[in-house]
Amino acid sequence: MAARGKGSGLMTTTTYQAVRRELFFDVSHAAFSAALEELLGRVDLQALTEIAKETPEAARAKLASFIGPLDFALFQKLDHGGVLAAMRGAPTRATTYVFGNALIAVEMTKHDPRAGLYVPLRLFVQESGKDRILVTYDVPSATMAQFRSPEIDAVARSLDEKVQRLIEEAVKRASSRERPPGGRV
Repeated sequence: MAARGKGSGLMTTTTYQAVRRELFFDVSHAAFSAALEELLGRVDLQALTEIAKETPEAARAKLASFIGPLDFALFQKLDHGGVLAAMRGAPTRATTYVFGNALIAVEMTKHDPRAGLYVPLRLFVQESGKDRILVTYDVPSATMAQFRSPEIDAVARSLDEKVQRLIEEAVKRASSRERPPGGRV
């Protein structure tokens, strides 16, 4: 649907369907978060602002240097629990992770730059009980389907698998940390 926006020009509105996954795991927020963060590389945000000055080869090398063992890097970590605790006066553990891989993102944004609205990805981790968490995220392939691009769809489907593998590995590591000596739970 196209309409005139206030002031400048044409405005369009697009309705699309997203798919949200909510997964419960019997691990603590602290153990899962520590395991997840170990699996994520770290993005140097200052270096990102300067990357346009680099050659393509140097830019690729710089971006690759940020990536962790499962192909993702942490862009930002937001402590929603801290805000909730301050406002409600009750301790809450809830964290949003903004993570991704700029080299994978460019494989989508080169076909449609608007895909950049959805990469990096987001993952929300909330304590839902004693040693229990809820992990929530939007499935990349469903979110990216709105662009109707076979090239973007193929990359987004690979992201679906990578995100699932990241979560599974973080849970596995978190679980092994919480097992008492001798392996009994």
